[in-house]
Amino acid sequence: MAKRVGEHRITKRLVDSAIAEHGNRTRIWDSEQKGFCLVVYPTGRKVYVVGYGFGGRYRWYTIGKHGDPWTPESARDKAKEILGEVAKGNDPSAQKTLERVEQKIGALTISKLIDLYLDQGPIDKPDKRESSWANDKNYLNNHARRLLGRITVGDLKPHHISRFQNDVLTGVSAEMAKGSGSRVRGGRGAASHAVRSLSAMLGWAVKRELVESNPCLKINKIQDGARDRYLTTKEAERMFKAIDALLEEGEITQYQVDCLELIFLTAARASEIKALQWKEVDLERRILKLPPLRHKTGGVKKYKSLPLSARCVEILTRRSEDADEEAEYVFPSSRSGSDHIKRISHTWEKIAARAKIKDFRIHDFRHAYASFAINAGESLKMIGANLGHQRASTTERYAHLLVDSQRPAADGVEAIYESARRRA
Repeated sequence: MAKRVGEHRITKRLVDSAIAEHGNRTRIWDSEQKGFCLVVYPTGRKVYVVGYGFGGRYRWYTIGKHGDPWTPESARDKAKEILGEVAKGNDPSAQKTLERVEQKIGALTISKLIDLYLDQGPIDKPDKRESSWANDKNYLNNHARRLLGRITVGDLKPHHISRFQNDVLTGVSAEMAKGSGSRVRGGRGAASHAVRSLSAMLGWAVKRELVESNPCLKINKIQDGARDRYLTTKEAERMFKAIDALLEEGEITQYQVDCLELIFLTAARASEIKALQWKEVDLERRILKLPPLRHKTGGVKKYKSLPLSARCVEILTRRSEDADEEAEYVFPSSRSGSDHIKRISHTWEKIAARAKIKDFRIHDFRHAYASFAINAGESLKMIGANLGHQRASTTERYAHLLVDSQRPAADGVEAIYESARRRA
């Protein structure tokens, strides 16, 4: 970190006499042009830079080395030009990086493209949710970087993508990750999501004119398919018995259970409840109102409203009584009060193991919600609304459960016919 000294008008005399104070890199700010400064290194190297805010971040643009060929006057003029671009809504630092990449496009590897995409992609996709970026980062780092990282972008072909998909499917990248401390899994779901994230990155690269085409569009992709794992009432009984036992043993906490209960009682996605903020909770109207970028469906304008049952209200009331007055999140992180809980899967794994519930993920509680709601007599339209489905076709996957719930009526009709048959 550079040591900051007071503001002075940067002149040639000042530059010539400037030294790195106490052997530390020193930054001298210009009193005439805001953001413009001289950085003096312990080696004697002197560089002109300009700082500016863009997209919620403070960025630095390196103008150049003093005397090669920059002078205080020409560097100051360049700083004004750069800040003028910022005022127009452009990011000169990102453009400079892009130009540097384009100059070396032949040497741009997939690994370097991943870094570029994760750094600058959010600038081009401001409406993409934070959780989606987290997923992309996970799949690109865990799979694409390991399996394709050394291949240059220009050399990437469809057969590389097909091999990549198969290697994720068969667990090659998961095997490579052993001993790294990363929890990496293979399989159909991982392969499908990994190719999807890779395709999103390459599609962005096409728009940035870094590559001519996206080879992911030319292969037969694995379909991860829709899971049909539901929760039986017997499993639900064992689940609650396991929760009570683990709470008594101190293996899990009420805080964790409350988070998990809100997930399965509202059919919300785990990420929506883990990051739930108090401003999104309306106990009087008994709803959760999630803004557009906090949920998966609805685009960038539509809020998602989730009805709260009496049990949900009880949980949230208890949490509010225990919360700090300035608390932002309903489930704050135990490590950092300024953030929210990150993982709840380990809690569910303990509960599922004790209850002997196999092959059931937290996300499957959404399917359980649909199945129990249908058995309670709710319509597919109402269930789709509560699950946040935009298209009716998404909810139609549960239609077969509706048929099962209607079977008693069919059995009743059959009984009448059988009675008539016996009397004939």
